[in-house]
Amino acid sequence: MALIPPETLELIRSRLDIVELVGEYIPLTRAGRNLKARCPFHQERSPSFIVNPERQTFHCFGCGEGGDAFSFVMKSESLSFMEAAEKLALRAGVKIEADRELGPADKERIKIREANEFAAHHYHELLKKDSAAEAARAYAAKRRLKKESVDGFLLGFAPRNGTLVAAATKKGFSVDLLIKGGLAAKRADGSLRDYFFDRFMFPIRDVKGAFVGFGGRTLGDGEPKYLNTSETPVFSKSRVLYGLYEGLAETRKARQTHLMEGYMDVISAHQHGVKNACAPLGTALTPEHAALIKRYVEKLFIVFDSDAAGMNAAVRGAEAAIAAGIKVLVGSIPKDEAKDPDEFLHAKGAEEFKEILGHRLELSPEDYDSSWAKRFGHINGKSDTSKDLVEFKTDLLIQKAGELTPEAKSAIAKEILLTISQSPDDVVKDIWVKRLAARLGVSEDSLRRAGGKAIPQSNRRPVVPPSAPRTSEDAPKAAILPSADLQLLGLLFKTPGSASEIGASDLESASAREIVAALRAITLDGKWAPRLLDALQPDVRAVASRLLNDELGYDDPAATLRAMTAKRRAQRRLKEIEPLVLSGNAPVDPGLRDEFQRLVAELKGTKR
Repeated sequence: MALIPPETLELIRSRLDIVELVGEYIPLTRAGRNLKARCPFHQERSPSFIVNPERQTFHCFGCGEGGDAFSFVMKSESLSFMEAAEKLALRAGVKIEADRELGPADKERIKIREANEFAAHHYHELLKKDSAAEAARAYAAKRRLKKESVDGFLLGFAPRNGTLVAAATKKGFSVDLLIKGGLAAKRADGSLRDYFFDRFMFPIRDVKGAFVGFGGRTLGDGEPKYLNTSETPVFSKSRVLYGLYEGLAETRKARQTHLMEGYMDVISAHQHGVKNACAPLGTALTPEHAALIKRYVEKLFIVFDSDAAGMNAAVRGAEAAIAAGIKVLVGSIPKDEAKDPDEFLHAKGAEEFKEILGHRLELSPEDYDSSWAKRFGHINGKSDTSKDLVEFKTDLLIQKAGELTPEAKSAIAKEILLTISQSPDDVVKDIWVKRLAARLGVSEDSLRRAGGKAIPQSNRRPVVPPSAPRTSEDAPKAAILPSADLQLLGLLFKTPGSASEIGASDLESASAREIVAALRAITLDGKWAPRLLDALQPDVRAVASRLLNDELGYDDPAATLRAMTAKRRAQRRLKEIEPLVLSGNAPVDPGLRDEFQRLVAELKGTKR
């Protein structure tokens, strides 16, 4: 396993601002010296998630999650520490040189990504400057692509005569690497050619921003119309979404994204200000796609083309997302206004696009009731606004069936019950069954029997949980410390330089002593709080995270800490000598009696 040198981690931390980082995922509001928000790791109504800019830490007082920038990215994006460190290093402009030797496979993947990046810039320069790119530039103009979009997505041109292989080999990339990376291919006679030629090029980046592949649209009569990179060590269509990286900051903030059908839909959405938009690469949404999306969103709008193929693809994508536990709304572009999101956005603009999707209304538990479509249908007179999957798919099947005969109702019910069974949420399943029964004019019990074990039965319908904050299942369990230790540590964190004045006997618990020992051992300049958390065991780290982010203020914390410590030491000493002085079994040393009387007077009115 790779080990990152501590000084490298420290350099990354020094160049990061946790407020700026967290603010890209969730909206923060000022709360005194700290910032607060609703926790991204569990559902809550009132904000209990605190970010401390001074200490560069975060803590949720609802679920207990806490830590530094590394912890936040690991939890938010389901990354390992190494993956989070690499991501933050890229953000901070720090090169990681891990204490390990890369294996051949790792080295090859790195070189393929580098070759892809070289190819992306090569194609982009050809689009801008090459005389052979007139048709490609005309295509860009026809599709109304602005310069910012061409540059932002690094769009390019692959000429018919194929110039990449020569340029890449001259740059030092081997022929075998170019073939394995999907950038070159061999002809039947064994000669080498560019894999892409006479195509408008769309570089594809993974969620970390690495160039992993390409999509190319033919500029002539060639087939296929769209050609993607074949499977390579760094590219798989089932694991990458076009545009997700480019719109990741907006997606994190909104906690929702738009899933579209093609490259141009995504670019047009970004160009019109709808930057939280992405698309699969000519495939239906896969479970891997859904798991990737779930790292960043709570809600997914699926907006595919208005033809039958688009509608069917939308349904398949929605089912995969629902199975992953994502809230899904499916929208359709009005057929009489446009054939796809790209055309609609250019014709009507972003505001009307958002209106047909019902963006002006927030998704809430009430959105699952039978009045959902009615409440959304009034927006600007649009009846094609987004619907949840069950309603959308039921409408499609009813339209296809025509007359709702008993046999048609049975077939529709079976199909919809399969979709309902994909949801992991029994409450949602239960409400969907009720709505389907009302729509088809059949009994709920018959649907529940037909659905089998995957559908909640009427005698065991789930109860909606109370509104109290839900604890994150994998949040670390905090160690239990005596209140006296918590109070002392809370003060100590306001004046960490005083740690040397605190002795082991001043603390009641082993966990508190671990925290003080770690505080003494770390360097206290700069961003010391993340260093402290790194040095602690998970259960003790959870306690420290909470205390680091409390909002209690003291005029002179060092003086208050000294007074508290002195008092605790006096109480402990009094407890030690009291039996000796008051036992009456033997003469008492005068000095000990004087000390006893002084301590009693000093602690008068306090708990002993």
